[in-house]
Amino acid sequence: MVTILKEKFRCFEDERSVVVAELAVDEKTDLPVPDGISGRLLSQGTLAWEVTTGALYGLTSEGKWIDQSSGEEYDPSGGEE
Repeated sequence: MVTILKEKFRCFEDERSVVVAELAVDEKTDLPVPDGISGRLLSQGTLAWEVTTGALYGLTSEGKWIDQSSGEEYDPSGGEE
């Protein structure tokens, strides 16, 4: 499950709001793709807190999440980690 804790509007792109957000997820596999939240497009710099482990992830411009402690990459679109 994904919860939006905070978001800042940046602009519109194709009738969707582009936002930088702070998210909470239950598990790493809940991290969304950039267009995975209805009506929003997540921008680079979006942060997500994985509640089960305490890990903090940052979203890259390529749509991948980077664990801010280990540098491990996670691709929510199903690509290789």
